[in-house]
Amino acid sequence: MHSRAAPVARCVAQGLLLAAGAAGATGAFAQTRWIQSLVVPMEIEHDSNPTMATVPAGSTNWLRLTPSLTTRYVLDANEFGVDMGLTLEKSSNQEVAKDRADPRLRAFWKHADPLNTTELALVYDRSALRDAGLTEQVQLGVDGSRTLYGIHGTWKRDLDARTALSTDLSQEWERYSGTTTPDFSRTTAAVRYARARNERQTWYATLNGQAYRSEAGAATVPDPTPAQRSTVVGALAGVDHEFSEALRVDAAAGPVHFLQPSSRTGWQGAVKAGYTAERWFAGLELSRTPVVNATFGGLVLADQLQLRFRYDLDPMTRVDVEAGHARESAARSQRTLASAAWTRQWSESWQVSLKASTQRQQGPEGTARSNRIGVVFTYTAADL
Repeated sequence: MHSRAAPVARCVAQGLLLAAGAAGATGAFAQTRWIQSLVVPMEIEHDSNPTMATVPAGSTNWLRLTPSLTTRYVLDANEFGVDMGLTLEKSSNQEVAKDRADPRLRAFWKHADPLNTTELALVYDRSALRDAGLTEQVQLGVDGSRTLYGIHGTWKRDLDARTALSTDLSQEWERYSGTTTPDFSRTTAAVRYARARNERQTWYATLNGQAYRSEAGAATVPDPTPAQRSTVVGALAGVDHEFSEALRVDAAAGPVHFLQPSSRTGWQGAVKAGYTAERWFAGLELSRTPVVNATFGGLVLADQLQLRFRYDLDPMTRVDVEAGHARESAARSQRTLASAAWTRQWSESWQVSLKASTQRQQGPEGTARSNRIGVVFTYTAADL
């Protein structure tokens, strides 16, 4: 397993160094074209169930530092960028959750001319399993890690003043440690054609597909009959409409067909709505889309709901509330997340946040819950 990961890691690392070297070479001729920013959140958090165990073994207090550095260099029609970050965590209960040091890195090149826009990005990201996203149903009760390697490319061409054609292609490898979750690779591709009827309405059609391949031995997979390979293709037709300066809705739907491991047909779709007022914003997202079930392997359809609300108490203070729910019927699993935060901008460089969150994950292993509460001090240097 790890022998397969090593060539991938070397390939991505070499690409990142090449992109960073190219940016540095151009920057040598015009240092004033560099734009850099630094963000350093410092957090104290209490977590009631850090490993998301069905029977909690104990809570922990986290001391967390997550600095990130953003670097940009623009030369004519080209932009080079490197985003670097590190998550440092100190746990008060080493028997339940260990200290962590997780790096992340993204390097990209973007070229834009009057008709075309091209972007290539290389990604490396390591994180704790407990920080999995809403649709990522990972193994419960383990203090494990997920490492992502990725190559992403996009190309867009304006066919005329109102018509555009775009393509997206990505290749990702995910590696897991401290858990029986199987390693896998995933290829995704999409082609989109969009036509603007007027300034407020755009119609579009998309062809998309995903291919999943397990890269773990059968002995490491918890399910005795996992999907070693899974392929799905589909199409979407949608409209993006701006009803007013405040309200905007984007809706799409279409068929989806699974080719492997068994042939079956379903549907996919998404609705995004956002309302922006003078002092507040509300957003809603509903989607049904193929995702990877990381615990058992393979592609499954996941239904997802996300709600967002932001209210500005005054020019320096705001409240953010988010809630989400994802369900995978075929995998008999679901995940719910909810959070609230109060943020005060002390100065141009400093802000403080009080936050609380709760999450629940249910699957064949059982049901796990975790509650978190914390305070975050954030230092920002917008222009170094």
